[in-house]
Amino acid sequence: MDKKKLIAVSAAGMLLLLCSLAVAYFTDQDTKNNVFTVGNVALELNEEHFTDKQLARADVRLDKDPTVKNTGKNDEYVFLEVKVPKAEVTLLDSNGQKLPPKALHELFSFFGSGSTTVSGSDNFGYNSSSASADGWVFLEKTEAADADTYVFGYSTRLTAGDETVSLFDKFALRKFIEEEVAGGTMLEIPVNAYGIQADNIDGVSGLPESGSLTAAQLTDIFEICRNKQN
Repeated sequence: MDKKKLIAVSAAGMLLLLCSLAVAYFTDQDTKNNVFTVGNVALELNEEHFTDKQLARADVRLDKDPTVKNTGKNDEYVFLEVKVPKAEVTLLDSNGQKLPPKALHELFSFFGSGSTTVSGSDNFGYNSSSASADGWVFLEKTEAADADTYVFGYSTRLTAGDETVSLFDKFALRKFIEEEVAGGTMLEIPVNAYGIQADNIDGVSGLPESGSLTAAQLTDIFEICRNKQN
């Protein structure tokens, strides 16, 4: 691994869900404000408004706002990866009516300040980029039996000392028949941050010194990050 170019940070605290009827308690295992440094590339993964031991009920939105800060010396391209746990459940509509059939569903919804949702998903909203503001660009979703993994890239390079906008601002437990998730079940939502030195990235050309990157460019850069982690 080229340690001067790449860094990966995992959220020190993961959300924990203790299911008991329709009530869940969330705790933070550790502080969010750990600093990880490798060479001149350094990231800080923050969730400023997340509070541990919150009482969560279905469709009640709670604060959760992951951001990435460049604490190194070099400009960086940064990415966030979120894994959303799944289970065999029967979702309920706003009136509490069943939405059959019972199937594998993500157990949480996420909400950004805007109205952008991941294509093909009705439960993952995020703070996207626009012509007038930096933000997050959805890159990919990978489905598995136990969790779905979402990857987002920040639309512009992050200069030293700068911090991204939050990927999303709130989250909520989805409405489903509570008996379908056994009481005492513990679930985690890992959030991982990745950063790579913005200058002289081998294998990617035509990157702008300023301005927004395309989804294709960010995907190419993230693929380099992923390969360096393997």
